[in-house]
Amino acid sequence: MLPKVLKQQVGSNKFAMINSGILDIIIGLVFIYLLYSLLATIIQEIIATHFGFRAKMLERAIFRMLEDENRFKSRFKSVFYLFKKSGNGGKRNSTSGEFYNHPLINFLGEDNSRNKPAYLNRQCFSKVMVDLLRGDNVNPDDDVKSLIQKSLDKQKLNWGNVKISDETHRFLKSIWADAKGDVPQFKANLENWFDETMDRASGWYKKHTQIVLFFVGLSISIVFNVDTLKIVDKLEKDPKLREQIVQQADAFIQEHPNLDTDLIQQEIEYKKAVAQRMKIDSSLKNNNLDAVLEDSLKLVKYQLLKARRDTLLNRSEKLLKNDIKNINHSLGLEWESYDCNSNLLKCILLSILGWTVTALALSLGAPFWFDLLNKLMKLRGSVATPTSDDKEKKQG
Repeated sequence: MLPKVLKQQVGSNKFAMINSGILDIIIGLVFIYLLYSLLATIIQEIIATHFGFRAKMLERAIFRMLEDENRFKSRFKSVFYLFKKSGNGGKRNSTSGEFYNHPLINFLGEDNSRNKPAYLNRQCFSKVMVDLLRGDNVNPDDDVKSLIQKSLDKQKLNWGNVKISDETHRFLKSIWADAKGDVPQFKANLENWFDETMDRASGWYKKHTQIVLFFVGLSISIVFNVDTLKIVDKLEKDPKLREQIVQQADAFIQEHPNLDTDLIQQEIEYKKAVAQRMKIDSSLKNNNLDAVLEDSLKLVKYQLLKARRDTLLNRSEKLLKNDIKNINHSLGLEWESYDCNSNLLKCILLSILGWTVTALALSLGAPFWFDLLNKLMKLRGSVATPTSDDKEKKQG
């Protein structure tokens, strides 16, 4: 009969082994989600760049600021809008239409088919709004304050002579009164309004791209046969496979220790690069508008966008040839290895369920899965590493 202490030790070791097996299954699954969510994010970014998602979301935000009508009550209609060839930049003879027809905005667009800027800075927005209110036929010695007051009094833009929508007019009058007629303070108020709206627009963009990411993930799941149910089944039945996948996950983390921050930093650097080229206020004062706008247009069109697309394509090629290829080979996810030993309809329904679960997981994004994988690997290390007390007990 085993001593009581030894029984407890055997029981605790058995429990640890069971927990370690479950943990390895979870780690394997999370690692697979991470790799494919990276691919899904890259594809989603390529789609977003091609269709100008950011430009259209910015356009939606500007329209929301300058017009009373809400054109995007339906989420489906709002997402579908992202795939239109080009947004209309607001109705003709409207405040938003005049805003996008302003030379400063018009020349910052990407090209003829997607001729809206993807980013605007706060100074650019306030300058255009002041221009619309004071008019295009102004001289250096004109009283800008009286021109803005005249525009607000008659509820019409001096630039384009179109009516300002009721809600926008009320708000502009409010911040003009808050500024006590001081033009620099009025511009600062306009910039604060723009910043607050852009914060909300960032949330809109994340929600919409997550929907797109789900369908991209679903397509990837079907193309690569990434069935969550079958993956769990394979990992559960094969301890050696679990260990192999965990080792691949550990190697991936060692190779990419700062993957989550790198993904965020790439987006920040892209925004900074665009924003830097849009600091044109000082050049405008020196009557150098054409040269500055032409330079900004060339950089946005040829350097930033092309470099971004090339980077995304290179990242996806490397991911497919290395990490995803290895994981597919280990798990046998290719369609050639697809096998159905039971009812065909049942297999199809289970596959659809497995693909859908995978797509939902991928829609959470690569940073989420990378962070979770790091935590799980640390947890596994603490569970798998025996303590000094354990060693003494084994020796006793």
